[in-house]
Amino acid sequence: MLTIRPARTDDHRHLEVLLRRASLATGEHAEDLLDHPDAMDIPVENLANAIVAEAGGVIVGFCTILPLSETVAEIDAVFVDPDFWRQGLGQQLVSAGAQIAVQAGVVGPNVVSGRYALPFYKALGFKRTGLEATRFGPAVRLTKTLIASVPAASSA
Repeated sequence: MLTIRPARTDDHRHLEVLLRRASLATGEHAEDLLDHPDAMDIPVENLANAIVAEAGGVIVGFCTILPLSETVAEIDAVFVDPDFWRQGLGQQLVSAGAQIAVQAGVVGPNVVSGRYALPFYKALGFKRTGLEATRFGPAVRLTKTLIASVPAASSA
């Protein structure tokens, strides 16, 4: 059974291990990541904006959505244990994170994605908005509108 819950401080080490495992499994920037392991560190303060997925009491994925403004947030991380890839877990995490963001007033989450995850975000309805310079080279910036604006009431 899968459970999605808010991250706790004591999850920190488990999330970093999962991030490293998933990051290296994609093969994208693996040499850069091994040369600069600090790139796979998770700031403890980000846990307040993270949710985790557990299967049988074991963390198998997580998603971090960081607020940028009152209405915009950045999907900072979506990582799933490679043994659980292609089972819809990443989609569930992004969806659960988006619901939390909507409750906080966010209408447009952004994400910066490498080549490997780009099809994932596009399949979730994110649209390319440009390129972003990252530590290991250019990546694609995408955004998604979560809430359609409400039309003004007509005066009939």
